[in-house]
Amino acid sequence: MNSAQEGAAGPDLALDAAAPEARTEAPPARTGATTKYRRGLETRQRVIELTKSLIAEHGYGEVTLDRISAHAGVAKSSLLWHFGSKEMLLAEAAVSLFQEIEISLGLGDLQDMPVSQRVDDLFARVADYFTRHPETKGIVLSLLFSGNTPQTVREHIRESWAGHVRVMVEALGTADRPLSADMGRVLLALFHGCYCHWYANGGQEDISLYLGPAKEMFRQWFIGAA
Repeated sequence: MNSAQEGAAGPDLALDAAAPEARTEAPPARTGATTKYRRGLETRQRVIELTKSLIAEHGYGEVTLDRISAHAGVAKSSLLWHFGSKEMLLAEAAVSLFQEIEISLGLGDLQDMPVSQRVDDLFARVADYFTRHPETKGIVLSLLFSGNTPQTVREHIRESWAGHVRVMVEALGTADRPLSADMGRVLLALFHGCYCHWYANGGQEDISLYLGPAKEMFRQWFIGAA
């Protein structure tokens, strides 16, 4: 990157002319540089959140760096400096989305509950998350089914889905009632299918009406199998 390009990055995203691999290191000790670093991180997160919203609204193929730049008020050259490419920005948005879902569901504490309560709580948390973030699956499906989505982004989605399956297997399974990875994938598919049905019908009804039958089916299989 030449000096003109570095200068175009502006005060929000230019974190010093460091190599890309050095941009995640601890902020500099100097007060002015630390302020610039903090502002850069804040703007970076704002760009990622905005990108997720634009994908949900327009689809991957219609989201360009020019559009992101215009909505975020950040120069296109700054986006390229900080993320490297549109593909890498989209990959970060996908990873951020799955991290957000996992944190929001907070399934770690389910292991302290009776099995039947674990199932009830899991479905209740999924319903609450979909209600508060109805665009979430729209972003994932838009990325997954777009023919323009790079393989790197698809791989991030695949890895994140596999991570969700592992979390559910650990959260619901016990020594007496283990939950296999295959059934974890079936459970994840139930969530996705209920979401699509709910969203296709306008997303105005209580999503629990769609998740309820799936929960009862899973309860009868999982808990009734013992």
